[in-house]
Amino acid sequence: MKIDDNRKYSIDEIKVIANSVIGKTFGELNNSELKTYNKGSFGHIFEEDVFGYSINSFSEPDFIDAGIELKVTPYKINKNKTLSAKERLVLNVIDFDNEYKHSFKSSHFWFKNNKIQIIWYLWEDKKKKADYKITHEKLLDLALSEDLKQIKKDWEDIIKKIKEGKAHEISEGDTMYLGACTKGADEKSSYRKQPKSDIMAKQRAFCFKTSYMTQLVRKYIGSYEDVEKIVKDINDTFENTINNTVAKYIGKTQKELLKEFNLKSNSKNINRVLINRMFNLKGDIGESEEFQKANIVPKTIRIEENGKIKESISFPAFKFTDLINQKWSSSDLKEQLENTKYMFFVFKKMKKDYIFKGVKLWNMPEIDIENHVKIVWKKTRDIIKTGNIVKCIKKGIRKTNFPGTKDNNVCHVRPHARNAKDTAKLPFPDKYTGAVEYTKHCFWINNNYIRNIFNEFV
Repeated sequence: MKIDDNRKYSIDEIKVIANSVIGKTFGELNNSELKTYNKGSFGHIFEEDVFGYSINSFSEPDFIDAGIELKVTPYKINKNKTLSAKERLVLNVIDFDNEYKHSFKSSHFWFKNNKIQIIWYLWEDKKKKADYKITHEKLLDLALSEDLKQIKKDWEDIIKKIKEGKAHEISEGDTMYLGACTKGADEKSSYRKQPKSDIMAKQRAFCFKTSYMTQLVRKYIGSYEDVEKIVKDINDTFENTINNTVAKYIGKTQKELLKEFNLKSNSKNINRVLINRMFNLKGDIGESEEFQKANIVPKTIRIEENGKIKESISFPAFKFTDLINQKWSSSDLKEQLENTKYMFFVFKKMKKDYIFKGVKLWNMPEIDIENHVKIVWKKTRDIIKTGNIVKCIKKGIRKTNFPGTKDNNVCHVRPHARNAKDTAKLPFPDKYTGAVEYTKHCFWINNNYIRNIFNEFV
């Protein structure tokens, strides 16, 4: 048998072979004596040493006759003992020139990925990669998936931007489950020509987002809880369900909603409670299956009569020592912005009461991430690296050199700590004060920038 005849395995044969390696390590499977283990070599070991076919970059699925693509992907055990995907699952590179000419079911994405044989291995920090253990396998048949309707819409939303000559504006945060992640050895070499526009666009690949993969991990491996769902009809999409649900409450005051849901509360999070009741949820909307799969952060926003808003958006406090060792292309902040969507539920104050105005699903545009946030991130890293955090001390209060709201139209840096004593280690002592620790800080999205998101509601 020729080595590539093994690409003609049947579905049953693939299943038997996949199950035969459960419990083994990559070191035990590696017959090619690879000295360096990495993400790429894990896939190569399965191609050559497990299934017995040569490494290739063919456009068709790995197993031709069965129409199945092979993917090897890691998961991890969190500190709280829950399971999470270690990373997104990268699929095929998007051909800007041809993919948009097809329907979903005739697309190269569907041809390549409608059936995926997933091999999961457990990633463990400080463990030799050769000792990573293969633990589970699953044949993912998208045609039978309850998420098919949403995956199709995600594909269509990505293709719509390509058709409009806006491939350079695509962001992974545009969609729910199926994303379009950047793909390239480095930032400069990853740019490609696109149809309908002369602007160069980053090369991208379809992918299942990390948050979506986490839900698959929990469902098929463990630590899966039967969480509440927003979408009850599998023939409907998430956005349709959201819009149809809130439509009957738009224009009602907070008092009217409290009466309708038989609630009596003056708590600070009463608007969040009202939203949960709108969707007839026992728990919190942020914990629902769809919000978890798509990494959507729900937020209630109050617009005052003068058009201003009180709420701000902050990110987790960063570690000074970690930030200086990151590259922008793989930084925590860039990952968070590209992979997070926000669902804003908007209440506007009118005559001493707040009126529910509607909902807005939003993610930060790629152009703002690359042209504004990137500048703040780099300046912040440079300040920490050079030990130039404190600019001066006035009346006992330290003034920093970190970018403020006046320095950038999109984001800034300020404290994110319980108090001044809630500190983190510095990689280099601060030159002005000699401090080796400093109050925890984080990146914030500017209030005025957030305000512009809600122009339609003012």
